[in-house]
Amino acid sequence: MVRAVVRSGEIRPLEPLPADWQEGQPLRVDKADDGEMTADEVDRDFAVLAELCETSEPEDEEQLEQKLLEARRQAKELVRRQMGLG
Repeated sequence: MVRAVVRSGEIRPLEPLPADWQEGQPLRVDKADDGEMTADEVDRDFAVLAELCETSEPEDEEQLEQKLLEARRQAKELVRRQMGLG
């Protein structure tokens, strides 16, 4: 997906167009959600995540895994109750 903005009534790309797009080719343009992250923001967040993963301790990984398992169990239990299954 190519990000673009509207300026002076024209749609202007914010990044280079894919090489396989040809002049006159029909495109579908949708309005972006205001909450969408930019490519720079995504890159920044992945860099932070990579750094956190490199420096994590095995104990932290185990604690995270246990908390995720508990969260999944609680979510399943809540759905079952909402569906009247127990």
